[in-house]
Amino acid sequence: MPGSVARALRRLVLPTAAFATLGSCTSHPAGVRFEPTLDHPSLSWPAPPGRARIRYLASISTPSDVGVRPSILRRLMNVFTGAVAPRVRQPYGIAVDSLGRIFVADVVAGGVHRFDPARGEYQFIIASERPAFRSPIGVAVGARGDLYVSDSELGVVIVFRPDGRERRRIRAGLIRPTGLAFDAARGLLWVVDTQGHRLVAFDRDGVERRAFGHRGAGAGEFNFPTNVVVAPDGTLYVTDALNFRVQVFSPDGVFLRQFGRHGDAVGDLARPKGIALDSEGHVYVVEGLYDVVNLFDPEGRTLLSFGSAGRGPGEFWLATGIAIDRQDRVYVGDSHNGRIQVLQYVTEDR
Repeated sequence: MPGSVARALRRLVLPTAAFATLGSCTSHPAGVRFEPTLDHPSLSWPAPPGRARIRYLASISTPSDVGVRPSILRRLMNVFTGAVAPRVRQPYGIAVDSLGRIFVADVVAGGVHRFDPARGEYQFIIASERPAFRSPIGVAVGARGDLYVSDSELGVVIVFRPDGRERRRIRAGLIRPTGLAFDAARGLLWVVDTQGHRLVAFDRDGVERRAFGHRGAGAGEFNFPTNVVVAPDGTLYVTDALNFRVQVFSPDGVFLRQFGRHGDAVGDLARPKGIALDSEGHVYVVEGLYDVVNLFDPEGRTLLSFGSAGRGPGEFWLATGIAIDRQDRVYVGDSHNGRIQVLQYVTEDR
């Protein structure tokens, strides 16, 4: 092919830096239904004959896993340019918004994957300003559709508009920001500053409104916290990693209670990472050392542990982030396996 034609095709395929995205989408909305696969119809926890409370559904590594099919034109462009289909490389933070879109911070890929199963669309979001992403870790979606992404190496939270364009950067003394959670009722973004051993809340304009915590092992103190989730009433649940526990705070940062301990028994926390809540208030904590997810009741009593170490369905290799959507589908970052595993919490009426 003449060089001029190849260059023209590259210009058509590659996005401009102003939009800070790499995207592909279907020629028509496809969508996908997460259903148990025929190969694993009984992959559930607890194992039969116990009544299933967690059921394996699917795995997401590429846009095609959620029904995204590139158009004929894009497939031809990919052939001419040698473009490789996007895929999840090393996921950490996960968020799911009210529209069912799945956001995955990818440390190795250096950006955020946005999967939209309902519309059959995919977008890869990158920083347009300099410096670019170095270690994107946490993700959260605001009430107006803004996307918040923490970069632990840059020490910033980068805010993107709903269309993927970079809006602003929040610094405000953050040392190593990691986990993020958005409190829609109060319009606050909570940021875990792991190396600062504290939590900081910012408003929609990036102004610091609240902060609490310092290093220690007492109530309300932290030893390298990692992630946070906000309950509908504003209650904060924080994984306090090297204190091997979860701490619970009021919306104003007042210590309420704690649970968890160091060990290797069911429900113990050796390397707690991602944390999430389902519709019934159960607390899910990713245990990164033993590659399981521990399930607790709202008061911190152990109910169940699911998953195991490995490469197969329902197995993890360095499990990381977690998110739960409105249908109680559970999304777990399976870091070294380069995928998101999707499971279903089975309620009494489901």
